[in-house]
Amino acid sequence: MLTQDAPMVRRPESEALLPAWPFVLMIAWMPLWFVLGLAGFTWVIFALPMAASLVRRRNLIAPKGSGLWLLFLLAVGASVLSIDDSPRLAGWILRLGYYLGATVFGLYVLNGAEGLPVWRIVRAFTILWLATVAGGYLAFVLGDFGFRSPMAHLIPDGLASNELIATLVRPSFADLQDIIGFPVPRPKAPFPYTNSWGSMLALLTPVALIAVKNAKEIGLPPKLLRGALYASVVPGVISLNRGLWLSLGLGLCYAAVRLGIAGQSKALRNLVIAAVLGVVLLAVTPLGSIVETRIETGHSNADRFELAIDAFRGAQERPLFGWGAPRPNVRNLPSVGTHGQAWFVMFSYGFVGLVGYFGAFITMAWHTRKQASVEGMWAHVIIIIGLIQAPFYLHVPHQLFMMMGAAALALRLQATPSIAGPLDQSQRRS
Repeated sequence: MLTQDAPMVRRPESEALLPAWPFVLMIAWMPLWFVLGLAGFTWVIFALPMAASLVRRRNLIAPKGSGLWLLFLLAVGASVLSIDDSPRLAGWILRLGYYLGATVFGLYVLNGAEGLPVWRIVRAFTILWLATVAGGYLAFVLGDFGFRSPMAHLIPDGLASNELIATLVRPSFADLQDIIGFPVPRPKAPFPYTNSWGSMLALLTPVALIAVKNAKEIGLPPKLLRGALYASVVPGVISLNRGLWLSLGLGLCYAAVRLGIAGQSKALRNLVIAAVLGVVLLAVTPLGSIVETRIETGHSNADRFELAIDAFRGAQERPLFGWGAPRPNVRNLPSVGTHGQAWFVMFSYGFVGLVGYFGAFITMAWHTRKQASVEGMWAHVIIIIGLIQAPFYLHVPHQLFMMMGAAALALRLQATPSIAGPLDQSQRRS
């Protein structure tokens, strides 16, 4: 039973270890699943062996906020009553699989212990970050090249007619869009959308900062990690993802304040130096003018505002459990509920789902705030970045699993900060 004053709940002990391979295959091997057209399904596929391993254990820890998450799952289940055709039902089933898979994933990372050590988790996420940066540069080489994956040949035509599933099985490397006056290849690989790429780059950057500091522990060359960190600025800017810039910028500012309050001068100094170098890079290269032009070109703002209003009105019509899935917009705009996780949850799963979803993640953020290591602080910051992104980026599926994994990692580091070292001298003495 979940208590109201503890971030975790324990059951009787068990010595069974959770194997690392399902986690590693799910995260580190994502580029392969992208090419095979399986990237949208591996979240569910590898959650199955994770669930089987968890069932065999008697000792499980659940994060604080699990009750609210169960409320969200209840709303998702009840929303099926509003599904009115087969393609929407297929999308609803896939999303339900994501939510259940993310639940299993979070529990798996949290209970990993010696079977799934902290540095193994960081290494897998770091490999995914490196693949994301590489995908940004592949966009410049391959442009909007796309292909029909092996998975596309296997699924029935009825499933292929669902817009979400069709996107997942027909991957491409970029969207060529004329937003700032000339065509720009906006990166996507190894994710299905340009916004997914930008969102994940922001969420994975704190992991990269952990990796740079602990390159020896995770077994990757420090020069490669530092070089990739600075190299990520170029595709990050050319992606034209204002949500990436905003969420990562605010997340880094939040981290700077927290590190300053903790008296962690070295980590704060390194963060400031990196930020200054980034600003200099923008100032002395054409990247700065791209950022300026993109900020001034906000033609999508009005459409996003209208979609948010439509989502709120739709939720008012079905306030408890929503419509089950996004619906076409009568004003020739994108489907209602597709431009931000907040609006998606509100429209698709009603106000009950909204309270459950964001209540759970806000609770996780609150209970992971007291970190005693820099690594734990960065894991906590990932949750903050994800919440900042909620009004303009969807979380399903990649970001959802990333936030669940970050919350679990932050709880582990908060419980055993000695794994990564203390945050400051005063905490070391205490």
